[in-house]
Amino acid sequence: MSTRIDLKSQSTSTPVGATLLKTGQITSYRTGDDGDIEAGRATSFTVLASNNPFGNTNRFTDELGGQTYTNNIVIDWSTYDGTTVLGYYKVIGANVLWNDAIDAALAISVGSYTSGWRLGNRDEILNLCDDELANTFNYAPFNFVGFTFWTSTTWKTTTANAYTVAATGVNTIAAKSGASGRAFPVRTFTVTGTTLT
Repeated sequence: MSTRIDLKSQSTSTPVGATLLKTGQITSYRTGDDGDIEAGRATSFTVLASNNPFGNTNRFTDELGGQTYTNNIVIDWSTYDGTTVLGYYKVIGANVLWNDAIDAALAISVGSYTSGWRLGNRDEILNLCDDELANTFNYAPFNFVGFTFWTSTTWKTTTANAYTVAATGVNTIAAKSGASGRAFPVRTFTVTGTTLT
């Protein structure tokens, strides 16, 4: 005797995943390219399609919902999942070794956010690249030009190397033993109303 399972009755309407963000490229170089189609979520690279918890459509705010960045914390509301959101610490030091970049990020303490900081992974750093710009991080609130950032992502082919992201948006690989990049700390914040912890 066989038992038939009705998979249709077991499905849920909970969405899985989300549409990727726009790259920011708005200049078209031919029909069908990224600048022509502008595929992705959000109205533009810095404007959300719907309000963040602070009631505005700013993709980037400080932890209080404004854009003064007094504590150098940048919240990226494009990463908000209804419970958590990713934030970046925008004070960038000198080029360091990969291990030192990880240690520097882990040691960040800003105001009441004394723990939970870490070096961003490759996707978290690439998510900030505005591909309309020659220097993809050269927009408010970051305004970074000429830097290369370490990511916490190791290159699987040669584990003595890790991925870096250049200010031009180029994703490269560098030896962990070289002072090839800077730390770019990130933190996951829990969101309760308009309070971030």
